Amino acid sequence: MLPQEDGPLIQVQSLTAAYHDKVALDDVSFDIYRGEVCIIAGRSGSGKSTLLKHMIGLYEPRGGRILIGGKDLVTAQGQERKEILKSIGVTYQMGALFGNMTLLENVRLALEEYADLPADAMDLIARMKLKLVGLETFSDYMPSEISGGMQKRAAIARAMALDPQILFLDEPSAGLDPITSAELDQLILNLTRNLRITFVVVSHELSSIFTIADRVIVLDGETKKIVAAGRPQDLRDTSPISWVKQFFKREVSTQAKEASA
Repeated sequence: MLPQEDGPLIQVQSLTAAYHDKVALDDVSFDIYRGEVCIIAGRSGSGKSTLLKHMIGLYEPRGGRILIGGKDLVTAQGQERKEILKSIGVTYQMGALFGNMTLLENVRLALEEYADLPADAMDLIARMKLKLVGLETFSDYMPSEISGGMQKRAAIARAMALDPQILFLDEPSAGLDPITSAELDQLILNLTRNLRITFVVVSHELSSIFTIADRVIVLDGETKKIVAAGRPQDLRDTSPISWVKQFFKREVSTQAKEASA
């Protein structure tokens, strides 16, 4: 477990990300605080998923630091890096559940890897996590036997197996109908209110953003930088950048209107 501090739980400092010679993010810096729901947003190709993958340690940045609980994920090695990664959970856009395992077995995976516990204790913890997401009666189901929304919730249960302080969600509402998406939004709100879990969510779903976000960080694919940050309502109403306001109002740009005329 990472130390509890009053300062930022996550600090991204002067992060530069690149694929070979192509820069994807340039000198990006921001903080995220415990219990906050922070949305990473922007137009297609702006680097949202790239930023998330760097923040969970999948990619090594060209430059800069990523501090989680005050510890630098970029330079950490061995047991220190393992402890940092145990403090976070991740769900991917398609859920990424193993199709040949039950929901209970999927949630148990991290416990089997990192926790020295007897089998019945791991089963109990896995069932508790499934109960947190409303799937306690589906523990013996295979992923193919449940709906897409339930698969997303099961993925969140698996991500919570080791009691992480932070959950990273990549497009959690993708492919869901409005009602199921709203139910997932409510689950996120319940988890952060009741357990003080910090959420970092990549999303372009405006209804979800306005429902769950404490703060939104907006990336720009042209400058490779953060161009706006704040409450979604404030960015919609007062941002000095026209396309940011259009993004949050879901308006067609002037150029697009002219091109279609």
